[in-house]
Amino acid sequence: MFKHQRIVPLDAEKTFSRLRNLLKDRGFVILSFVDIQEIMKNAFSEKFEPYFILEVCKPAAARELIGLDRDFGLLLPCKVVIDQRGNETTVSMLRVSEMAKATMGNHEKEPVKYENEIVEAIDSI
Repeated sequence: MFKHQRIVPLDAEKTFSRLRNLLKDRGFVILSFVDIQEIMKNAFSEKFEPYFILEVCKPAAARELIGLDRDFGLLLPCKVVIDQRGNETTVSMLRVSEMAKATMGNHEKEPVKYENEIVEAIDSI
């Protein structure tokens, strides 16, 4: 499956905060995030439920993976989406390992250990 997904009974802001702390505890940083709700409001005066797109990186993972094959830079950083609908928030992450299987040949398994750390953080929310 190309993604890992979990539904949590929290709003997007609380989910974002918890996930940020859980990722930080595992050595990850959020390099950037896009607040789609804010963009829709400013660009179109359109009401949109909270939706964040995060770019997540673990510097040690990036060093290892890019050191193995510089093309890993095309798959990094990892993307995580926080999407609130009503009283539930869905947290989804793209499984880089699935993309690596299709494109990286003999280095398809290396991202799994780091990917699993993000999965653990999501599942701990």
